[in-house]
Amino acid sequence: MPADAYTRMAHLLRRAAFGARPDEINNYLRQGFEAAVDQLVYYENVPESPNVRAVPSDAGGPINLTTINITQVSDWWLERMIETRRPLQEKMVLFWHDHFATSLEKIENVKYLYWQNQLVRQHATGNLRDLLKGINKDPAMLIWLDSVLNTRRSPNENYARELFELFGLGFENFQRGAYTEPDVQQAARAFTGWFLKQDPGYLPPANPRTNGTVTDQAQLIDLPPATPNNTRSSQNHDYSDKTVFGVTRNLDGDDIVDLMLDREPQRTFAARFIGKKLFEYFAYENPEPHVIDHIVAVAKRTNFDIKAILRDLFLNTKEFYSDRAIRALVKWPAHYVIGASRLLQARPDGNTLITPLRNMGQWLFIPPDVSGWPGGTDWISPGQMFARVNWAQAFVSNLSPTTGVPVDVVLTTAGLNNSATAEQVTDYFTSLLIQAPSSPAIRQSLVDYLKRKDDGALGDFSIEADRANRFRKVRGLIRLLLSRPEFQNW
Repeated sequence: MPADAYTRMAHLLRRAAFGARPDEINNYLRQGFEAAVDQLVYYENVPESPNVRAVPSDAGGPINLTTINITQVSDWWLERMIETRRPLQEKMVLFWHDHFATSLEKIENVKYLYWQNQLVRQHATGNLRDLLKGINKDPAMLIWLDSVLNTRRSPNENYARELFELFGLGFENFQRGAYTEPDVQQAARAFTGWFLKQDPGYLPPANPRTNGTVTDQAQLIDLPPATPNNTRSSQNHDYSDKTVFGVTRNLDGDDIVDLMLDREPQRTFAARFIGKKLFEYFAYENPEPHVIDHIVAVAKRTNFDIKAILRDLFLNTKEFYSDRAIRALVKWPAHYVIGASRLLQARPDGNTLITPLRNMGQWLFIPPDVSGWPGGTDWISPGQMFARVNWAQAFVSNLSPTTGVPVDVVLTTAGLNNSATAEQVTDYFTSLLIQAPSSPAIRQSLVDYLKRKDDGALGDFSIEADRANRFRKVRGLIRLLLSRPEFQNW
């Protein structure tokens, strides 16, 4: 474990938030690690920024869900990530979006994706049981994994299979005894008749297809009642006994979640699966067995309370602060652009980030498949790195007083005045963006960049002179640092 408390705190804030400036890191250090972790994890106690819109809106007020488009929802979410004072919440929304990996390409209804985004925000660090039961009946998921096609005469196994493989138990645990093919087949019968009611304007023959007219999803969900009646969902639900994980009775979909999280060995497999995935998101890949065993114990002891698991991870798991963890992960594109924006106190229009993120490999609301984004080094292929560098150039070149990098504000925050040297400016922005000392050679090259004149000769650097030139040199320094390999990791 690094002996330097500042290094550990900076690491915590990169992982559990979107990064923090040196002044913010020092403020957290004065509070201590426990208080810092509690502020991050118990974010509901933190007043949200007034700049965060609770729902997508424009100058005329909340946007009509029947006409809302994917650009408006993406813009709203990206703005939330930039402006929020509850960064762990939004970081977990991104985690769950990848975990459940629902795509507009099949659903073709932005309203449903917006509802799912709000669902995972509501349960971001809540109880896994509640989240999985919410996903069971989420309109986007009902369509995405074909629950709306699942009938007692023709059971569709798609959702039950992914509930086990991708959401709750893990495909890697299949051969270890977490579940069997008959378990999948029987669980599929428990979800028969879980339908959606008609949403006029969305389902065919609407042309062109729209989001539909229903604005309250509670009025859209069509679940079979406990006892049969003449409703469509009831007539398509299998009320006979099913056998899942050795339990035989008239099970419904929510019962399947309870069995996964209550019965052994499924309970342990579920704790291992979600605990490992959370650790790998926040710490490093392929953790040691004893680390996973510890997380499993926490998950089971707290009955799958995600908040408790994360608090223990950030406060009590020494491997989280180990040399193996620090800077071990490649930033997701969203982490890259949101982190840069927050560190540099910029407020780019979320709409302008959608295409660059797509070019970097992360098209929000359109993950590549049901497994989500591959992640890791796949984020930094040559083409995607080129997209990051292009975005960095456009980002720092934006001179808008409302959406660009406010260099004056950043310098004031740093305590750098007109007398600051090229070395001081280089060291501050390195500490802000890289958060680790550069090698002497790299540091000198950055200092020389600030001092170098247009004719190539070295001269003197002056903040005052650079200000008159709209901070061309400081902006160039920022671009170079955002393009450094070190900034791609966190």
